[in-house]
Amino acid sequence: MNIELIIAIIVFVCLLTVLGLALVVGVRIRESRGQVRRMGMPQKVQTVNELAAPFGFFYDEKQEVFTSRLDAWQRKQGYEALFDRMAAGVNMVLDAWPVYFDYEGRTWLIELWKGQYGINTGGEVGIYHAKNIVPEDSYKTAHFDAAEDDEMPQIICRLERKGREVYRQNKEHWWLTGFEMGRFSKPSELRLTVTIHFREQKMAVAFYRGLVKTGVPKEQYHICRNEVSIDMDHSPKTGHLEKLHRIWVLFQNRVCCRLFLMVTWPFKNTVDRMMFLYYLVPSCFRRMLRLKRNCIPQKCMRCRRQRR
Repeated sequence: MNIELIIAIIVFVCLLTVLGLALVVGVRIRESRGQVRRMGMPQKVQTVNELAAPFGFFYDEKQEVFTSRLDAWQRKQGYEALFDRMAAGVNMVLDAWPVYFDYEGRTWLIELWKGQYGINTGGEVGIYHAKNIVPEDSYKTAHFDAAEDDEMPQIICRLERKGREVYRQNKEHWWLTGFEMGRFSKPSELRLTVTIHFREQKMAVAFYRGLVKTGVPKEQYHICRNEVSIDMDHSPKTGHLEKLHRIWVLFQNRVCCRLFLMVTWPFKNTVDRMMFLYYLVPSCFRRMLRLKRNCIPQKCMRCRRQRR
């Protein structure tokens, strides 16, 4: 048998394999699209919410965004500054505005975030506190617990992208969020406006003083009795290496956004796209809902405990 014949057989087998795979994928895509189209919208929303619940989120059908649940598992994890430092490692490029302040024998942290979470454009407001007073030089290493039910303030937040409203939320919460799937944004293109209504005016004043200490221009926040309003339309400065890393991660996120929209074509709304992905590639569906920063850092925390 000569070499030309062997090459021809190999090429023929490869072509048959490719055609076979293409046929299988085509059938799977057709079946998945059919399953989505046969479902009513209430059933789709219910199914997406059942699938999203273990990840700590539910789907807001009116605004077409995912938002965090009060009983989200992330509540037990609390917060550490390490989570933000590791964000880019899980494809999240965020602007963060942490505000530390002391109130009634404990150091509190209220933090705002906006940016690109994988293929999601989103924003967050988190309410946390330590068990006691934390020295300023320990802020970056201290652990903060999520606020309890009787400690949660009323939060009104609105995220805009280039002047267009992405979402608006108004709830008592310890971690109020919103994520628009399939939308790519640079953090500098986003504006997060937040109003927090505290239970006591003393706490509002303490938080306001914490804002002053951050060095952000006073035009971006103000206080009125129990309410403090914040306008986060800035992006904190970063070093050259960090800036390059953020650019690279944003490039990856932009590509992934386009792939998501391409694969889930011809569906237009988020719930249809998500249900299609669930039937077509369940692992991708789960990947889309990993809207957290503490997956890798939590492993680091366990390692530190083991070393101790």
